[in-house]
Order: sequence, then C-alpha cells, then structure tokens
Amino acid sequence: MAYDYSELLQRVEDWAQQASELGWLNPQQLPLTHVKKEDFFSPLEKAGGEDLRESRPLIVAFMGGTGVGKSSLLNRLAGKPIAKSGMTRPTSKEVTLFHHREITLKNLPLTDIRVANHDDNAQKNVVWIDMPDFDSTDTHNKELVLNWLPHIDVLIYVVSPERYRDEKAWRLLLAEGATHAWLFVLNQWDRGVFEQADDFEKQLKLAGFNAPLIFKTNCQNASPPFEGGRGGCALNDEFCQLTETLTSLATQKTIEQLETHGKHVRIHQLQEQLQNYLVPFGNETVLKKLPHHWNSNWKKTAAQLQQGFAWRLQPLAEHFAQHVNDLLNSKNVISLWDEWAQTRFDDALNMLIIDAQKLGFPIAPLELELLPLREKAQKQFNSHVELQTRQALAQRGNIVQRALLKFIAMVEIVLPLAAMSWVGFQVVNGYYESNQTHDHYLNVDFAIHSTLVCGLSWLVPFFILKKCQPSLEKCAVRGLNKGISQGFTSLTVEVMTAIEQFQQQRAMQLQSVKTLLALCESMTEKPIEFAPNSQLERMLVSEK
Repeated sequence: MAYDYSELLQRVEDWAQQASELGWLNPQQLPLTHVKKEDFFSPLEKAGGEDLRESRPLIVAFMGGTGVGKSSLLNRLAGKPIAKSGMTRPTSKEVTLFHHREITLKNLPLTDIRVANHDDNAQKNVVWIDMPDFDSTDTHNKELVLNWLPHIDVLIYVVSPERYRDEKAWRLLLAEGATHAWLFVLNQWDRGVFEQADDFEKQLKLAGFNAPLIFKTNCQNASPPFEGGRGGCALNDEFCQLTETLTSLATQKTIEQLETHGKHVRIHQLQEQLQNYLVPFGNETVLKKLPHHWNSNWKKTAAQLQQGFAWRLQPLAEHFAQHVNDLLNSKNVISLWDEWAQTRFDDALNMLIIDAQKLGFPIAPLELELLPLREKAQKQFNSHVELQTRQALAQRGNIVQRALLKFIAMVEIVLPLAAMSWVGFQVVNGYYESNQTHDHYLNVDFAIHSTLVCGLSWLVPFFILKKCQPSLEKCAVRGLNKGISQGFTSLTVEVMTAIEQFQQQRAMQLQSVKTLLALCESMTEKPIEFAPNSQLERMLVSEK
C-alpha cells in the first residue's frame, strides 16, 4: 500500500509540474514539495523497495515546547539521565533515542543523535524518542522535527500547566493533528489545577479530538520504571498508565492501522489540493463565451486597421501600376502591416487575455498560445496582401472581363482575315469574269471599299480591346483590398485556433485531475475499522 501511495504522489507531482510549465498552475502551488516521497514509507518497508511486512517496533516521540519536561519524562522512563534536561540543557537541540538493545533500526535519519539502550522485554516493541524543542528560534530544531515526523507513529504532546496554551505548539498540533496518533501529557502536574486540565481538554476537542487521552504526570520525586525493574507511580501521577497504554498498542496490527490511517489522511489532503486546483480552470459554459469576446473586439480593431490602411492604398496602387514588372519579378515588396498595425493587433490580443482573466481562467496558457501569432502576424498579413496584389495585376479584371477580352482579341485576328479573304475572293472572281468578257475587273470604288473593309475589320476590334483593358491602378486597389480582407480572415482563424487549443488544453488538464481524484478515491474507499471507543480511535482525528 505504501508503494501505491508513493506512485500516486509521484503522478500528482508530475502532473502539477507539467501544468505549472504550461501556466495552468502557479509554481508555488506544487504539492508537498517540502516532503520527500520516500518519507512516507515505514522504516522497514523501504529497504530495497521491497514490501517487508515483518514486525517492527512502535515509534513514539515526546514533543513539546521549551521547559515542559520532555527530557525528564524520557529520563524517568530510562531510569537514568540519557537526555540532558533542566539547567544542563534549557533548550533541546538534539534527538535522543531509547530502545531495546536487540532492536536494529533501519532507514531512519540516525545522524547526529544520542542513543541509549535497555533490556526490558516488556518495552521491546517500543522506540522512545525525545525531540528538540520546536518552539525554539533555532531553525535547525525545526528542520530536525520536520525530518523525523514522517517516521513517527505516535506523538506524545507534552505541556505544562503554565504552557498548555503555547501558540507555536498549538499551530503544530493543528497542522500535524490528522496525520499522527496522539497522546497528551500534562506534565509537572504537581503545580497544576483541574481547571487547567479541563481547559486543555477543551482546546484539544477544538483541534478535532473527540475524547483525547490525557495523562497527568509529575517527574519530580517519582520512581523511574526501568530503575531496578519497573518503578511505581505516585498518587495522581499517571506516567505508568502512559507507558502501559503504549505497550498495549505496540502490536503489528496497530502499526498497520496507523500506517493505513496516515496514508488515508495524506490522500485526503492530496484530494483537497487537487480540488483546489480545479478552481482556476473556470467554468465550461463561461469558456464558450471567449470566442464571442474576441470576435466583438476584433471587429472594432479590424475597422480601425482598415481605416488606417485606406490612405496608403491609392499611392501604392499607382506605384504598382507604373512598376508592375518590378512587382511581379520581386519578393516582399509590400509592407502594409507596420508598427502601428502591430500595436493595434497586440492591443486586441491583450484585451482577449483580459477578458479570459475576467471570466476566471488562467491567462498564462492563453498567452503561450498567442505568442507565436504576435510574432508572425506581420509576415502573414503582408504575404496575403502581396499575393492578392500580384494575382490582380497578373489576371486583370474579373472572369467576365477576361473572357470578353479573349473573345475580342480573337475577333481582332479573325475579322481582318475574313475581310481580306472576302476581298481576295472578289479579286479572283472578278479577274475570272473579266477574262471571259475582256472587261476591266478592278476599279477605284472597289479598291477604296475593299481597303475600308479590311481596315475597319482590324481597327474596330483593336479599339474595343484597348478600351476594355482593365486599369492597372484599379486592379492593384482591388488586389490590395482583397489581400487585406484575407489577411484579417487569416489572423482571425489563427486566434480562434489558439482559443481552441486553449480549450483543449484545459479539457486535458481537467481530465488528468479527475483521473487523479478517482485514483485517490479508490485508494481510500475501504475505511479503517476500529473497535468502538478504543484507545487507538481516541488517539486519532476522525477521517472526514
């Protein structure tokens, strides 16, 4: 089961990292980056990545603020001063371990610690730890505590009558309460009153413990349990009940229940994080309004650009009409899209991004989709204008005009040939008839008429062809306008494609989160069963 949780955590971190790179998540939202995945394995389950289910000891730690007597409790347990306390060490700065000498600890952060052993078989299945004072200003203490917390099964929260409302200790309890089993010790009870104990219990219930186990202890003039065998406990001193409770809990079944409970709590925390990640993704219905926002803004921007281009069209058309060969034989000579046009286009894209942000969507992924379009807008627009202008000058007029010009050009050839053929026929035929009658076959009238017929048969089509030729200037204007229109359409298509890519990315990210949530649900669908009102159940914050 531990490996399953580690794999789940890895998948969540991989997804979150990828979503962060794409801009869907803020890098500060990455999950559990301060905790290593291997920290969630129990000490004996991490060796070589194998699932080792042999019994292991229950790991118990004394935690609390400065001066509450944690080290004194461990010293009383050991029957000797294994942990420095009192005036010798007013503030704990090290970790002290106390366990049976036959126990071998594995995969724990055992550097820079004090270790003491005992031979009491009754306590063989418990490892006792004295933790540093976590309310110290020393950052090293906090690092030690955070480094050890994932390995601990039961935290014994130690307070004193004077310091049971400690602010720093309370914050740690609220932060770590759900992930561990807890026992509470009201130490130095010889200086306390029952009103303080009642108030402390109320505070614990506010933290989520319905019936917390609280032990009142006094470490002064008390018999140590391990000094010459098991020591006794004075009246109103519940230290012996504390040790007996932990000894009864040091079973493999209890340890497995604690591991499962901790895993469930962390999975629920992971679920809450994943649910929070769904918030910035916005609403599907609202997302469909984004293309409408773009079309509305772009219509206004395109009208501004059209007005800005209008004063340049006539001079450009006149130039191209006079230098048509230069245009048809060169490349990239038209640069209608300038810095002013780029600024207007960027403003429209920025307005789209602002609209997306107002609709509740992350803007970084949309900005990444629009970035290439910003860079290629000028080249793409100018290429459309240039292409349409070239085509307009190369293929003048519309299809009807071009068909009429082709017909007249053909008539310009065919009609003179027909006239000359008719004149030739008349000449040959007149010559034949005159040869039979011996009359003159040519006269002045025939010569004039035949010349006029041949001339008019060529001149009339030639005149019509010249007059029907489309104006190069008008063709250039028409090509420029058509290119501008196609350029606007092309940019609109590119932006709509970017919006579609943004929508598809969002859908993919949502599906990934839903898959991870379903996986979390499947891993926690089987609840942990405790005996009614059992001690272990009272030590845990109930799963929600």
